[in-house]
Amino acid sequence: MRVLLVLALTLFFTTAVKAQANAKLFQVPKAEDKALAPDDNESIIRYENVADRSILWSKIVWEKVNLGEETNKVLYYPVDTLRTEKRSLYYTLLKALKSGRLRAYSDSYFEETRQFEDLLPAIQKRDTTSAGFELLNQGKALTEAYIAQRDISAYDIKEYRVKGVWYFDKRRSELRYRILGIAPVAPDVNFIDQVDSESGEEYLVELFWVWYPDVRPLLAATPSFNNVNTNFPVSFDRILNTRTFNAEIYKTDNELDDIAALQRDLQFPDFSSGTAAEEERLAQRKRLFDLFKGKKKEENQTTVLNSTKQQ
Repeated sequence: MRVLLVLALTLFFTTAVKAQANAKLFQVPKAEDKALAPDDNESIIRYENVADRSILWSKIVWEKVNLGEETNKVLYYPVDTLRTEKRSLYYTLLKALKSGRLRAYSDSYFEETRQFEDLLPAIQKRDTTSAGFELLNQGKALTEAYIAQRDISAYDIKEYRVKGVWYFDKRRSELRYRILGIAPVAPDVNFIDQVDSESGEEYLVELFWVWYPDVRPLLAATPSFNNVNTNFPVSFDRILNTRTFNAEIYKTDNELDDIAALQRDLQFPDFSSGTAAEEERLAQRKRLFDLFKGKKKEENQTTVLNSTKQQ
């Protein structure tokens, strides 16, 4: 009887731990069938399981990664697919979508999936040439030779939009970050050679969104462009997870947020600009979280006290 009781308790606690293994914060909205990175892929940076109760604070942010900046060139090159075996991040994503290994979404909320055929109007433009119109006017059949096709290539990608979540893990007393989605951004293929008359800028559009946990196994196995040491390639997954890029926050999950303050505070520790200055910034952030923890503790105590009085 005692053996059966021990087995039952073991099964109960194992199920409870698995149920709390990963916080809802890291799950795709309104979906339970998303593929996570497999455990047997040794190239993937391991995510530690985080329970909902371990997250003291979180902030979902949308960022722009400008590929014109030197630090971000690693996500842009190579644009030439003929003279190198390496592929850019855009070509890697596009090939996976075309083969059906990856799903695309219409926006950063990941509610509506899109087939590769649905992406063609955004990445491909087909026009009949003037010679083709003459052929049609003569009543003749139009052939592919009279169709001009313009495809969005890696050369055209101007930036990436990244959706991620910063969270404070109170169990480890650390501020952490995870990517939730990524989208390549390029000029609208229908206005590829035009600019806005007022701003003088191109019409940029998000080509598609990808749920990042889906694509992690592929990006972990795909080497990026390394112009410093070709014998030491770094995977796209490692670059993105370690935030080895510059990005600018353009939106958060709260319209009242101070974007400039978040841009300053939501960073991994960086001691390159001076140890004292960075330690002071981290100390200020820690005081903020300690204050938040104190408020939450007071609220919980007040709730318990009110419940006791009512009883």
